[in-house]
Amino acid sequence: MNSKFLASLALFGAFLTIAAAQESPPPAPFEERSLAYTGGEYENETFRYLLLKPDAIEEGKQYPLVLFLHGAGERGGDNRIQKAHFPVLFTDEALRKRFPCFLVAPQCRTDKRWTQTSWEDTSSPSSKGPTTAQMDVAVQALLDTLDANPIDRSRIYLTGLSMGGYGSWDLSVRMPDWFAAVAPICGGGDTDLAHRLVTTPVWAYHGDADGAVPVRRSRDMIAAIRQSGGLPRYTEIPGRGHDSWVPAYNDDHNNLINWMFQQRLPSVDQRAMAGVEALGSAHSPLEKGERIVFLGDSLTAAGVGPDGYITLLRQELGSRRPDLDIQLIGAGIGGHKVPDIRARLDRDVLAFGPSVVFIFIGVNDVWHTMMGKGTSEADYENGLKDVIARCQKAGAQVVLATPPLIGEKHRGQNKFDGKLDDYADISRKVATRMGVTVCDLRESMTSYLRIFNTTGAETGILTTDGVHFTKNGNRFVADHIAQSIYQALSAARR
Repeated sequence: MNSKFLASLALFGAFLTIAAAQESPPPAPFEERSLAYTGGEYENETFRYLLLKPDAIEEGKQYPLVLFLHGAGERGGDNRIQKAHFPVLFTDEALRKRFPCFLVAPQCRTDKRWTQTSWEDTSSPSSKGPTTAQMDVAVQALLDTLDANPIDRSRIYLTGLSMGGYGSWDLSVRMPDWFAAVAPICGGGDTDLAHRLVTTPVWAYHGDADGAVPVRRSRDMIAAIRQSGGLPRYTEIPGRGHDSWVPAYNDDHNNLINWMFQQRLPSVDQRAMAGVEALGSAHSPLEKGERIVFLGDSLTAAGVGPDGYITLLRQELGSRRPDLDIQLIGAGIGGHKVPDIRARLDRDVLAFGPSVVFIFIGVNDVWHTMMGKGTSEADYENGLKDVIARCQKAGAQVVLATPPLIGEKHRGQNKFDGKLDDYADISRKVATRMGVTVCDLRESMTSYLRIFNTTGAETGILTTDGVHFTKNGNRFVADHIAQSIYQALSAARR
């Protein structure tokens, strides 16, 4: 390992103050917690994290939660050192009284990272692959805290520095429906997915003399969000090196902290749709006369109804970009499965000469197994490959959705969850092999329900019956469909 790399890596550390933190136990406000995790290289291993609670919890009151992701210098297994820089501020009683909250600070293992990003790679970081085990543990610590405490689900905040800045960008583009505010400090993210944060309050910091994480990492993410129609905040500090977290977290007026705790996530029916904002922006990759055909089952058939997601997209794009004369065409038939859409592809889709085909199928392929009429995994995979190949041969860009829900309880508690996960995995693998964009509604909807289905309801949040969408469900789906179409067209036309 060369000396230049070692010197750069050293800048990720927390300097001399961390050594003192290692020598003493965490201050009284912090509780040491642990959780068991199995995944990747780990088999039922114990991971540790720090938890801060409000000094006094009033009955009937809910409190915000902050997830903090530390930098590379705080990695280890002592469950203490990661309190440096941001969590340590809340050892001040006055600050805790001013901002009573739950603060979760997991600790990343030595030599591991929150993301898959290679710090020596000059290309844009990617959030398209699986999350790391370290990030999975951080998310589990967040979820465990949510389950056990009176948390205001509309006030979940995410911040991190350096390696944790990368982690903050990564987790926020993967879970844009979770966070009321995101504050990445001297990190970098996947610019291809920045459009997912168009409506998320973001405030990033970076020093323009940073020798460890190039300042262009933050500049590129901010530029990508702005180009998609977003209004993120960005503070670039002249002459500052890697430790831009010092002025970010410690300015005299707590500007960043004040801003963060002022943010609140609107309900689905009140929330601006990031995907629609991006797809309808001045920099949209849509072209004049675009024909987008939606191919699927009853979920697609209902999409053209008065409150359906296709109707919603048609209205929003028509009002934002009337100059483009975009045509959205529904080709959904109730009860259909992959073999059915394969049989009618030429008549119902390719005959329109589509520029984009959105394939939304799979629920019936799984659901009908209870009647002995489902689709085998082999037929499902081969059918998707054939449909995609024929669309591509006709010159269309393809977006493939994963089958989302049969029941709204938390994942693993619904009868068909295991099989839905299997078929969603097949869809993802087919999309990767065929070079098409995935609209991962299985992941986005189950993740949303994991946070916001607080009563374990089987229906009524995003669906009317566990499958078909409510008005809010249609807004949610329209948003994520628009995000995926934006991603697909941007990649194809850059």
